[in-house]
Amino acid sequence: MYSEKKHVTIANLNKTLKEKELASISNSSLQRVLPTIGFKYKKDGNRRFLVEQSSIALLCTKFLRSYNDYVNTSSHQIVFMDETWIFSKGSPKKSWQDESIKSVRRPLGFQGKRFIVVHAGREKGFVDGASLLFSSQSKSADYHGDMNGETFIKWLKEKLLCNLEEPSVIIMDNASYHSILLEKTPKHKFSKKRDY
Repeated sequence: MYSEKKHVTIANLNKTLKEKELASISNSSLQRVLPTIGFKYKKDGNRRFLVEQSSIALLCTKFLRSYNDYVNTSSHQIVFMDETWIFSKGSPKKSWQDESIKSVRRPLGFQGKRFIVVHAGREKGFVDGASLLFSSQSKSADYHGDMNGETFIKWLKEKLLCNLEEPSVIIMDNASYHSILLEKTPKHKFSKKRDY
């Protein structure tokens, strides 16, 4: 059911077990058994899948060590910024999952209109006047189509930088629109006129 990205509830799990002739018990009995074999009913999402990959864990460790070294030697204010999205009709559904990453079901479909949120915060709280909230125009499952280099630079100049009152270090992730190429890299089909 996980590999097929199905929503795992007591009812549809029990139906699958009966169809495959693996078990024949009531829904209430199945609900009592699941926690005893390591399953919990919790929010769906792929964050646990991403965080537990060894390459991601290594990068996180490397960042935290660098961050610790910097904090201990600098007097600059540290500002964290990020973007995210939220659906107008709420959060992801819950399903029965164990602790393995195989049980992570990436949610399918949308739950109402999607909004993009951009903000920055520091030790004292969010930076006043630095919030950005707008509705998504993209039909894609990835919100990055709405958040692009132009929008990011505009927000950075007009909302964040002008509202920082002291020397600061801004920490951000490596989203593609955080670093924009002014000139595209030539590809193998790139044609160049030559003067003879």
